Amino acid sequence: MGSAGCGAVKPSIGPAEEEELPDGVDPEVMQMFQNEAKRTEEIKNDKDLIQKILEAQRLASQGDTKQLEIMRKEEADRKIKSNSQILDVLWKRFDKDGNGNMDTDELLTILNVYLRTAKHWLASTIVTATMRRLKAEIKQSKKDMSDGQEKHIKMVLDGHANTILEAWVKEKASIDIAKKMYDTMDKNKDGKIEHPEFVAEFMNALDRDVCCSEKSRVIAKRVLFHHAYHCPSSSSSSSSSS
Repeated sequence: MGSAGCGAVKPSIGPAEEEELPDGVDPEVMQMFQNEAKRTEEIKNDKDLIQKILEAQRLASQGDTKQLEIMRKEEADRKIKSNSQILDVLWKRFDKDGNGNMDTDELLTILNVYLRTAKHWLASTIVTATMRRLKAEIKQSKKDMSDGQEKHIKMVLDGHANTILEAWVKEKASIDIAKKMYDTMDKNKDGKIEHPEFVAEFMNALDRDVCCSEKSRVIAKRVLFHHAYHCPSSSSSSSSSS
């Protein structure tokens, strides 16, 4: 979500097809999250694309950012398109009166379903996404992470991810947030949200805080560094026990 373009892929068969989903989780949206995650993974493993990215980064380091900016825009546009497809599914399902407009109650219903589905998906991918991000950051800063530290970090994330995600859903899925989103999304201020406004503005109105990479960043900042690096005794004990 960031977008719904989640940065981690849960291995094996799609969760929307194989597991019993909790109340409020939409199986079709769940499957679309997974499809986007797989597509993101395919892109990351595209060797030709990796070479193009490296070349664009090399040029950018020399002051020529044009190619890198083009590639970033292409990726952003791809994720916007993916989000639009998910939001279109929700619009068609929850525009109950079929009048082509959305009221606050309909928006709150969509918000709850979207967040519950995102939370369920994130709960199964967040540790992998966060560890991937952390390892990349550590490698970039030319530091090392011991096996004991990695084990401790995973333990912390496993213990805290669901709590943080549930708090995130409760914070966002409220009538106050829905009303604020409604005001933000009603760009022409005619007192109603039309389909183009909904698709274009939903993610912005939600502060784009709905995808694996974004939520893993939040967890990394709030939990991971505090427990793994500000509590050296915990890391040391984990290291000695591994």
